Amino acid sequence: MSELKELSWEIQQTVEPVPFEALERRGVRRRHRRQALTGAGVVLAVTVAVLAAVLPFRNVTGTERPPASMPVDQTAEKLIADKKSGAVDIAFATPTRWVSVWSSPQPGYTYASAAVLFRDGVRTTAPVRKNGYAAVRDGSDVLAVSMPTSMKGTDPTWAQAVMVRLTDQGRVQKKLRWAAPTTEFTDRAILLSYGTLRALDPDTGVLREVKIPGVDNALEPQRDSTGRWWLVGAKNSGVGSIYWTDDLGKTWGHSVISPGRGNGSLGVSPNGRTLVVIPASKPGVRSEQLPLRLSTDRGEHWTTVATRNAPYLQSPVAFDNGTGLALYQGKHRELLRPGAGTPFTPPADLGALTATGDFVYTIQYLGSQAITSTDHGKTWKYFTPR
Repeated sequence: MSELKELSWEIQQTVEPVPFEALERRGVRRRHRRQALTGAGVVLAVTVAVLAAVLPFRNVTGTERPPASMPVDQTAEKLIADKKSGAVDIAFATPTRWVSVWSSPQPGYTYASAAVLFRDGVRTTAPVRKNGYAAVRDGSDVLAVSMPTSMKGTDPTWAQAVMVRLTDQGRVQKKLRWAAPTTEFTDRAILLSYGTLRALDPDTGVLREVKIPGVDNALEPQRDSTGRWWLVGAKNSGVGSIYWTDDLGKTWGHSVISPGRGNGSLGVSPNGRTLVVIPASKPGVRSEQLPLRLSTDRGEHWTTVATRNAPYLQSPVAFDNGTGLALYQGKHRELLRPGAGTPFTPPADLGALTATGDFVYTIQYLGSQAITSTDHGKTWKYFTPR
């Protein structure tokens, strides 16, 4: 990686958008969720599943505000402002630093995407790409990452794959660079899930696949403040486990989430002590009762805090105080609070949850607003991330 040349810096900016039409957005979002769980390779379809990694807060690009005035990318602005466009992904590093992904349907059942990056009152955009973008957190920074459609070095979509960030120096854009698969990664790497695991070096733009022994599909990578990486690892045979590494992939520990089940969902607190887990459904079973499980000692001991119907229990998040949240979207919607007592009644349009420390957020279900909470889900605020 060290011999790679740094690419030149570019400067651009953004303006405003409007949402998707409801049925179109529902189809896109359902496709995102379904293809993410099966490890599909279509990048736009997986952006929602590439959860913004819960990384420890690190100041990677300085604390000053970016230059207040930057050129505007008119093509990106036009896509974001299109009445058929909608927000499909968002990641926060802090309440004032975020990146949102906007997608617009194109002729022939294809999509084009752009991204808005916002840093402490200054905003810019990432250029329009057919590959789609992932909204990614990198410590106290955020990135818009347009992936290639496969990890083959010969894939022609690498030519359009880019990484964009907004730093205290301005807008930075780098081409993504292919590298051979690896079993280990650097401390600076960000782990991303597209069925298989990928490591992105945000300084060089190098992207490579990460192999974990015994794992066919890797989902929901998250890093705690100790440096440990956590993820859900599954075999094609249908066994899903929590995996973790303290030495950047040299060795992995694991614990079976639930025998006979593949995949699952995992929430990890910033300090890594609180874990909230939802197992996946058993293969071939359309509806069953799933346990919502809580650990406050890094997975040594577990408590089942609730059971709910499988298709509607989702998106666990965890907090340092030994509690967490999970959304239940059944007939009676609930915001379950493992370790904290009685559930809340969530907003009707609350989507899949992500947490950055105690700051919880989501993209509006069937809408294009961001919904945020600073009090562990008790109250929520709305804004359009454009």
